[in-house]
Amino acid sequence: MAKKLISHADLTRGTASAKRTFIRRAQKGIYLTQKLSKEEVLQKIASTLQLTPRSLYTGSRKIYLEKWYRALLIEIDEIHESLRDEKKLSSEEELKNLTVELLMEEVSDLKKMLMAYRTQCEEQALDIEKIDETNNEET
Repeated sequence: MAKKLISHADLTRGTASAKRTFIRRAQKGIYLTQKLSKEEVLQKIASTLQLTPRSLYTGSRKIYLEKWYRALLIEIDEIHESLRDEKKLSSEEELKNLTVELLMEEVSDLKKMLMAYRTQCEEQALDIEKIDETNNEET
């Protein structure tokens, strides 16, 4: 397979796109319970640029990506710190617990919505059966 040449502008565009994704996820508290891995980051950038992570992580790009990854981790830590300050929590563990509690509450709400949806579907199915029976009797 021929090597795909990418410019520094393409690389910065790909990293900016990935950064937006990872920052959004950090703001939701996803990286409180799991660490953002370099492999995950490289995979995201590589897929944006339609490369393999291995071909992306070579030469001068490797140096740029190392610096960029360290800066991203620092920014994610700052986001976690601001989340903790915003919620007036003393430790990151409390923030993790709060995030888990919020997720459990959201799951509970979604389960309730799903049950309501299923009930509605069952009622609609019964109504359709009645209509079909009525139509069959008339013919």
